[in-house]
Amino acid sequence: MPWNYHARLSTHVRWIYLAPGAYVKGAFEFESTDDVKVTGFGVLSGEKYVYEADTNNNYHHTIAEQCWATCVKMLRFSSDLGKQQHLHLHGITISEPPYHSFVVYGDEQSFRMFVSSYHQVGSWYWQTDGLEIYRGSTVENTFFHSNDDVLKIYHSQVRVNNIVVWKNENGPVIQWGWSPRTINNTVVDGVDIIHNRIWWSDVKVNTCIINSAPHYADTDSTQTADPNQLITSLTISNVRSEGMNPCSMRLYALSNTQSVTIKNLWIEQWNGLDKYSQIGLFKAYSDKNGHKVTIGNQSWHKKGFAIENYTVSMIKITKAANNWQDIHLGRLGFDAELWNNWDAV
Repeated sequence: MPWNYHARLSTHVRWIYLAPGAYVKGAFEFESTDDVKVTGFGVLSGEKYVYEADTNNNYHHTIAEQCWATCVKMLRFSSDLGKQQHLHLHGITISEPPYHSFVVYGDEQSFRMFVSSYHQVGSWYWQTDGLEIYRGSTVENTFFHSNDDVLKIYHSQVRVNNIVVWKNENGPVIQWGWSPRTINNTVVDGVDIIHNRIWWSDVKVNTCIINSAPHYADTDSTQTADPNQLITSLTISNVRSEGMNPCSMRLYALSNTQSVTIKNLWIEQWNGLDKYSQIGLFKAYSDKNGHKVTIGNQSWHKKGFAIENYTVSMIKITKAANNWQDIHLGRLGFDAELWNNWDAV
């Protein structure tokens, strides 16, 4: 495909197969709202596109403030309201995406996917996210080289396992924030970060290994939460981050939160910045009327935020050992008012 074109597929096209050895320069936009497949062990490369190639600007770099709806995505899908749709994504490699590599437009609640042996490489540009993983979906045995949010777990009943990440500087590895959400029964297990280039000398809100960012509309406001939404039964386990790391987690709760567990998080070492830059945060925000979201009690009811077997180098970080604070090895500067809402054991 030329640099100023991407393939808008007929509604009759429901399966793209890239054979082993195939190398396609371009991007695909599916119009079909039926079940679709993208399979094979070939490569789909965005190398001909500029960063933020905007279809409203003849595929030149966007001149708009943002081009979420109009910039080229390597794989773009459509879904109809209330119509169940399934994507099977297996084997292919996405190379050098110019922007978000994978987007669904339409009813996110009725779209689900099974992703395995998927690879994303050459993600040097900013905003080259990994995948948003939709309700009831599974992602497994997959490699991401990403320069923004890698695993976006915004939905319920999601399963993610056996993931390898090469992380560039922008965004976190695991993200469930940016707006209030209802999430239930989502599990991420087995993430190996083999190369971590995340770095910021100041305290960014959308960074670290694990993150729940403030509201995208105003990241400075503490009154963008929704106490009518609930995040519960969210488990992240067996996350290993090699090399030098900037921070473990920054969580800005925009929804009521209970029964969230981070288990077996291992960080090899901190980077060379000062301790303030490496601080982990946990905050509870309120709505515009000042009604704060509630966090489950962990001290007595075991329904809050549990950190189990968090290790930096070879040292276990716990409340009892008193090595969790921001000035100590754990680098956790959680809000004092949330003392009974979390534990590290």
